[in-house]
Amino acid sequence: MIYEVDVNRIKKQLEVLQLCGLVISDLEGQPVNHINRFALERALHVAVECMIDVGTVMIDGFIMRDPGGYHDIVDILEDERVITSKLGEWMKEQVTIREQLVRYYHELDEEKVEKMVSDHKLYAQFCSEVLHYIEQELNEMM
Repeated sequence: MIYEVDVNRIKKQLEVLQLCGLVISDLEGQPVNHINRFALERALHVAVECMIDVGTVMIDGFIMRDPGGYHDIVDILEDERVITSKLGEWMKEQVTIREQLVRYYHELDEEKVEKMVSDHKLYAQFCSEVLHYIEQELNEMM
């Protein structure tokens, strides 16, 4: 089967995701002030968007089933063995808090934000699993 996967786009999106992880890591444990808080929330939001976007590009490029929503994107990535089920569970938590970050930012649950911050190393795992899948499927060195 011939796939039309935009690998360059995925790599660029993963670079942004890694940058978000770096920002979150740098802000972890820093004094809470309005600038740090805003930067942290923005990095968390963009990180979630990156994972969703990467999932969408992969689903389209590798001709996987059509998703019905954000959680379904995660389910498809799990079903197709792009990511592990453990990472999928974590991604679903990320996707769930996305709505708070985007629409209900004035009601943001601080405990959920802190959990997202403490799990920032999983962004690197997502990148690794995605790149491994692409390399495996396309049989080329990245």
